[in-house]
Amino acid sequence: MTAFVNPPAYRPREQSVMSRHRPTFKPSRLTQSVLAALLVMPFAAAHAQTSPESLGTVQAGGQEGQKPQPAKSHEATKLEQTHVFKSDQSIKVLSKRELQAAGPVGGSAQALSLAPGVGVTGYGATGSTKTSISINGIKQGWGGFSGGQIDNGSIAVTFDGVPMSNPSTGLWESPEVPQLGLLQGIGITYGPGSAKDRWYNNIGGEIAFVPLQPTAKAGGTVGLSVGSYGARNLSLSLQSGMHDGWATVLAGGVGSSDSYRTSSDGFKNHSHNYAWFLKTRKTFEKGDFSLGFYQAEGQGYRPVPIPLQPISGVTLDGTPNTPLYSQSTSGYYSSIPANVWFKDDTNKTRIIYGKANIQVDETLSLHNLVWYRMGERLHYHYNNYGLSNPANLYEYNNPSTQVYGDKAWADISLPHNLVSLGGFFLKSHYNSRNAFYNTNPPYNGSQGVPNAKYRSDYWDQTDLALFMQDKISPIANFEITPGIRFINYQTNYYPAGQSDFSQAYALYPQHDQGKLPAANVTHHETEPSIAANWRITPTLALFGNYAVAYKEPQVGGGGGIYQSTPPVYNLEKSTDYNLGFKMHVKNDGMLRNFLLSVSYYHLHYTNQYITLSDANGNFLGDANGDSVYKGFNIAVADDILYNLHAFANMNFESADFNNYTTGGVSYAGLPVSNVPNKTFNVGFAYEDYISGILLTPRIWYQYVGKQHMFDNNIGAPSQKTIPAYGLLNVGLDGEVPFSHAAVHDVRFSVNVLNVLNKQYNPFEEVTSGGLLGGNSQGQILGLPGAPRTLYASLSASF
Repeated sequence: MTAFVNPPAYRPREQSVMSRHRPTFKPSRLTQSVLAALLVMPFAAAHAQTSPESLGTVQAGGQEGQKPQPAKSHEATKLEQTHVFKSDQSIKVLSKRELQAAGPVGGSAQALSLAPGVGVTGYGATGSTKTSISINGIKQGWGGFSGGQIDNGSIAVTFDGVPMSNPSTGLWESPEVPQLGLLQGIGITYGPGSAKDRWYNNIGGEIAFVPLQPTAKAGGTVGLSVGSYGARNLSLSLQSGMHDGWATVLAGGVGSSDSYRTSSDGFKNHSHNYAWFLKTRKTFEKGDFSLGFYQAEGQGYRPVPIPLQPISGVTLDGTPNTPLYSQSTSGYYSSIPANVWFKDDTNKTRIIYGKANIQVDETLSLHNLVWYRMGERLHYHYNNYGLSNPANLYEYNNPSTQVYGDKAWADISLPHNLVSLGGFFLKSHYNSRNAFYNTNPPYNGSQGVPNAKYRSDYWDQTDLALFMQDKISPIANFEITPGIRFINYQTNYYPAGQSDFSQAYALYPQHDQGKLPAANVTHHETEPSIAANWRITPTLALFGNYAVAYKEPQVGGGGGIYQSTPPVYNLEKSTDYNLGFKMHVKNDGMLRNFLLSVSYYHLHYTNQYITLSDANGNFLGDANGDSVYKGFNIAVADDILYNLHAFANMNFESADFNNYTTGGVSYAGLPVSNVPNKTFNVGFAYEDYISGILLTPRIWYQYVGKQHMFDNNIGAPSQKTIPAYGLLNVGLDGEVPFSHAAVHDVRFSVNVLNVLNKQYNPFEEVTSGGLLGGNSQGQILGLPGAPRTLYASLSASF
């Protein structure tokens, strides 16, 4: 499975590298100009984001003359190099080749870490466990820590165009996409994006997962991977081929692994996941319609954050007679024994959807997406740290979300104009159910009758949006697209702890975290936007965009708006602009699939509502914020001389608060926590035939700059920083063809991640002392990153 480079599709493979004599060439003037620009660019402080190589869409090929062909999906089209080049948005695409660089057991978060401006922080190295993901500093997901999630839930996430985030919280969890083998690519939009493509939480951008699409030709692949810490993964994809206009794809996989963090009692913090995707499409003369189903689950034990240095009173089990718990005493990757403390975290999603695209005539096309999504979480937590019965505590947190909706729009092609009109509505039902209880005397209790805090509150969300945009093309190489969205978001809240935990409420009414009565709140806003792309030459384009976007603040958890704070608030707001240029060169001298994007971004995030809680779910208060994120992104890639692929992605950023106020204290001017000041990755892959086997050695390096911690002790950002770190990775892929057998080819790969076995912490925070007690207040806790890991894979195509 070639991670970065496949034999170019525009020439026969037998001509690619079979000869040891390399062709001579003279670079064209265009190539020389591009190379000169690349040499000057780093010193000119220009930086961008785009595709790291040929980003061709996986689309049905079929036999010559075979009609109809499977239609190319709207989402798949966005993965193409031409779309990236002509887009007026700041876009990055991760193709199939980059996804494979995340390793055979890596999930969505590990793949996204290769994009410029994307930060990834978590407690595991597979797709099973949760991870916090940021785009240009704006965050999505939950990585297993309490502080620093100041702007969480502010990135939209879609799967084949279907929104996956909880409309009431904005949250999505990375284990919902744990298997990369069923994807053909990932599209990343920096900033709110166009009015047509925006959902309900695009404050800082969008992550679009594009699965494999039905093809005209039947076939499939099956693969098996094994690796360090007992990692195993089985994946497959099956294509039915085209039959009377119908084509179907089935893809998915299952995987499991132990953690690189182990407990003194031998507990390995095991994790597992699965994902399955089914889509069938009917193509007809005037369009197509399709039905899709996706289900995924990721489960993993979450190790406790570990002190960087020994702290008096903080031991492996919380008692004085055990070793101190810290990276320098109990071991860098040690964890608290499971019979003292464990947390099992499961995230599950199901999506059923249908799409229709109809070309009514030469000027009018109609589109519709209808979907239903269910999301479930289960956090099962046991805490007897200190081995004291009064402290013994269970948590059974099983919130759920159900969402259904419809998006419909029309594209009207006029002379020099493409007008898009439409909108969407959705309804969601979110329950924040959680029970803390103690089964030991004198604190007898159960999941049904909690004797500690509990909650079961409901939010019914109705979101409506209407949009209109007009792509105006006065000349062939220039488009300007003004747009506008009208949104109406209605939230209906009602507490149900008294009825859902009736026995507990009768005994302990003061323990219900839903303190306030039912409420109904409606907001409506207008979101203007404008964007432009000017292709000065066939290979150079200037682009820029400006947009305003809104979202509901987060709800749920142990308190905050509706539960503990009256729901009097404004929608959170982003005002964002991007300016930059793109270069796209095909087959010119030594440049084969050259794609470069350079952009400057500036995002002003206002009306931020920030809830503060400790690691045990206690609501500590709230804060109000106003922050600015600005910086540069660069991405460049090419297939040089057919068989050498090279890429580089860079980000330089500053993120600071104009205002951060909590408890009547202002912390204005402090940096936003958990935002690296720079990220960088670069990689090379070289393919060559040896004895008829296509071999591709690869090497790539990932660097994450320093970032500021969050201080849970004061409930505010800190000036303390997490050290920068860099990881070196290597791999070797091979492909053995079988031209006269049912099996087309067999592929193998070996990957070594963090080959130098560097010890690093992708996340650190200042603790308030409530997590581990002792003298830990004000001390630093961390989540160690994965040490050297080895993976081997074998797959067959038929």
